[in-house]
Amino acid sequence: MSPEIILGLITFGIAIFVVSLLATRIKDKAYVVPFMVFLMVQGVVGLEPLVFAHFAQLELYYIALSGVLWMLIMPCIWLYIEGLTATYRWQLKRAHLLHAVLALFGAIVGAVVLCLPSESQFKIFYADDAQLKAGVEQFSAILVASLFLLWLVQSSLYIYKIFRQLKSYRADLRQVFTNETHKSLYWINVTLCLLIGSWVWLLMVLFSNFNEKIRFVSDVIPMILNLAVVWFFSIQALRQRPAFETVYQKLAEEPIDLARSKIKYQRSALGDAQSQRIADKLNNALVSDALYLNNELTLYKLSIHLNIPAHYISQTLNQTMKTSFFEWVNRSRIEAAQVRLSNTNDSVLDIAMAVGFNSRSAFYSAFKQQVGSTPSAYRKRENK
Repeated sequence: MSPEIILGLITFGIAIFVVSLLATRIKDKAYVVPFMVFLMVQGVVGLEPLVFAHFAQLELYYIALSGVLWMLIMPCIWLYIEGLTATYRWQLKRAHLLHAVLALFGAIVGAVVLCLPSESQFKIFYADDAQLKAGVEQFSAILVASLFLLWLVQSSLYIYKIFRQLKSYRADLRQVFTNETHKSLYWINVTLCLLIGSWVWLLMVLFSNFNEKIRFVSDVIPMILNLAVVWFFSIQALRQRPAFETVYQKLAEEPIDLARSKIKYQRSALGDAQSQRIADKLNNALVSDALYLNNELTLYKLSIHLNIPAHYISQTLNQTMKTSFFEWVNRSRIEAAQVRLSNTNDSVLDIAMAVGFNSRSAFYSAFKQQVGSTPSAYRKRENK
């Protein structure tokens, strides 16, 4: 059994196993449904070497099905990310079926190909354009080529949408939370890079099959990358929860101006004088009550503590104080950490936890951004 077949079977096995685990979560977590479809698509894509090597009678059926499968990949990833980053409890709706329109076109193209005589089917995929007969064969070849081009355009647009969505989502996180750990979704960036890498290498493999001068491209690499995508995506998705899940109700009851919301500060009745009073109260409370020490502090918890509407606090921070909730709280944490680094021998990790951070990496990132050096370098400089 070839390495490609083994890798494909492992990929398919992982996909089936993870889908069976996620199936128990569908009722309360609708966003896992498109991810389950994505996993099954990737699993079936991984079976290509097996089908071509041992099931020749299914080869054309598999090729016809491929158009549907490839057209579903990016819409499924997009819907999963949309659900994961939503500021409300996301549910599947009929409107989401529009994302499958091109998959339907893929099914039509596949059906047209299957209806052709076997000689014409062979010509479309393996012969030169000059060998195609005018009429049905050329029309079918144009459909197949159009499907490929549509997939390229569709994938590019969805990738752009996903990165734009993630950028806005991370900005929204900083309006509500002071802790981004397990919320920032940077692992999705890694997964998409792996996925794109597998596609690029697969295209190189296909190109080499039609060009006798190129024989250095390995068929195993795209299978390894596909396995890596399914494995890494599955591990992360099994433990990932929507970041805004804990504040769905609060965001519905007291909406604030987020990058992806329709609520705007211009509609607020908050005046400049009142905003300045709130700013003074915020700064006093953060220090005197040591609120920054709470690593689970959110905008809404602060709102309850001060008895000030959340949207007033958010507006004051963004418009009067020119900062986000995340940056404002972490500034006090870093200042407290600087004092401890200069006056104690506590470890950097102990200090990070003591001032409100819940991970070493988050502390290092925030400290370097605000101070311009690492905590260790700052301590060394201050203790000279």
